[in-house]
Amino acid sequence: MARTEADRHYEYYPAFLDLVRKRVVVIGGGTIATQKVRGLLPSGAEPIVVIAPTAHAFIRDQAQDGNITWEGRTYASGDLKGADLAFAATNDRSLNAQVAREARERAVPVLAVDDIPYCDFIAPAVVKRGRLTVAISTSGRSPALASHTRRKLERVITPQWGELLEVAASVRDRLGPHKAQVHPEAWQVALDHEVKRLIWAGDHAGAEELLWQRIAPEAAR
Repeated sequence: MARTEADRHYEYYPAFLDLVRKRVVVIGGGTIATQKVRGLLPSGAEPIVVIAPTAHAFIRDQAQDGNITWEGRTYASGDLKGADLAFAATNDRSLNAQVAREARERAVPVLAVDDIPYCDFIAPAVVKRGRLTVAISTSGRSPALASHTRRKLERVITPQWGELLEVAASVRDRLGPHKAQVHPEAWQVALDHEVKRLIWAGDHAGAEELLWQRIAPEAAR
């Protein structure tokens, strides 16, 4: 069921989707569709199917390399059969609406570009640092502000934050079954300036050992 104007006060529930080995269909081959495909490629979605009579070079290249499937034709009813997720990413709003209607008939979550009532979810502005992902949403109210916020955060959240994530994840893995015994606040205290200084200096091993020395006693309690 589509959102109405009366529903604008409801917020979107933030979530990260597991798309590994899921069938994702993108209708459209232009700039917006290309952005969606770029965002989908690291997710492990398989297959990623793009349906459009023409497509930007990136989509054509990815199809040639076997990373996605591009069907060079117009959308037809039934194209979303078996899909786990769908994107209506053309510059034709009536076509996007048609795609969205089929998606909802098939209970396939769909994003129709620039048409909030036909969106079951919205794509946030994203800051990525390695496997650290920060998502920004304005609940569809102002994509421009979401983009503005992303640019601000990109200056604050430097690439070293992705390296800090890997160090913290390594220590957590070393804890094994005892990781649940560490209080969340203990991590906040342990991930202090000194650990970050070592990361920023490129001493990942030193940062991991320091973090381990601080966290391991907490797990032993």
